[in-house]
Amino acid sequence: MKNYLFYISAGFLFTGCFHNTENLTFDIKNKKEQIYSSKKAEKININELINEIKEYKIVFVGDHHNTIPTHNFLNEVLKELDNQKYNIHMANEWFTPKHNQLLLDYTTNKIDSLTLKEKRNWDKFTKYKWNIVEKLYETVKDSKGKLYGINLTKEQRKKISLKKIDTMTKEELFFYNSLDLDVYPHKNLVKPYFKHCDKMPTKSDEACENRMYRVQVAWDTYMAEQVNKLAKNILKKPKDILIVFAGAMHIEKNLGIPLRFSRLNNTPYVTLSNYKIIKDEDILIPINKADILYIYE
Repeated sequence: MKNYLFYISAGFLFTGCFHNTENLTFDIKNKKEQIYSSKKAEKININELINEIKEYKIVFVGDHHNTIPTHNFLNEVLKELDNQKYNIHMANEWFTPKHNQLLLDYTTNKIDSLTLKEKRNWDKFTKYKWNIVEKLYETVKDSKGKLYGINLTKEQRKKISLKKIDTMTKEELFFYNSLDLDVYPHKNLVKPYFKHCDKMPTKSDEACENRMYRVQVAWDTYMAEQVNKLAKNILKKPKDILIVFAGAMHIEKNLGIPLRFSRLNNTPYVTLSNYKIIKDEDILIPINKADILYIYE
C-alpha cells in the first residue's frame, strides 16, 4: 500500500512539473530605451556591452525586421567594434552562400550598394526596406569587414515545404532527412506565429502549420551549418568576430540557430536580441530570451 501511494504521489509531482510552462522573468521598471544584460540583471551601456561580448568569437543577433531603432542600435555596436579594432565578419539571412562573391565585390568596392541591391533583386525578394539594412552593410564595408550569406534559397524552402523529394539533389535530400523536428520547446516557441496559415494558398493536403514548422527547422539548421563553416574558416585571429544577423525567432532562447550550431561546434557564443516596449504594459522578460537585450519604445 505504501509503495502504491508513493507512485501515486510521484505521478502527481512529476505531472505537475511537466505542465508548468511559466518562465522566470525579469521585471524591468524603467520603461525607456536601454541595453539590458540578462547575466548581470541590470542596465548597461554600449561600452559595457562590448566588454560582455568581446569574450566571445560569435554573436547571434536577433532582428526585428523593418524596425529602425533596432538597426540603429546594431549599427552603433558595429561601429564600436570597429573603433576597438575588431575584424568584423557579418553573416546574414538576407543572402545565400551563392551571393558570397557578390558580397565580396561590394565590401572590396568593386560595386556600390545600389548595384548590390539590384543584383539581389531586393524589391522582388522582400518587402523590407533596403535603406534600413544598407547602413549596416556600409558600416561593415567601411571597417574593412566582410559579409556572408547563410540562408536557403526560396526554391530550396519550397521543396522542403511540399516534400518534393523527387526534385531534390543528393545533397538536398541528405539535408532534408537530417532535420530534427522534435525539439518541443522550439515548437512551443514558434508555432503560435503560424496561425495565419489558414489564410495562405496551399498546394498540399498536409497541415500548413506542419509545413511551416518543417521549413523553420530547415531554415535554422541550414543557417547553423553555414555559421559552423564560417567559424572554422574565418575565426583565426584574436580580434576576429562573427556577427550572425537573423530574425529574432531564429535566435531567442537559444532554440533556433544557436541550438543547431552548438551541435556542430563548441565555439562559445553570446546572444543579443530586442524587446519592444508596449505602452501601459509591464516589462516581464523571460530570463532565457537572450544574454543581452536592446529594449526600445
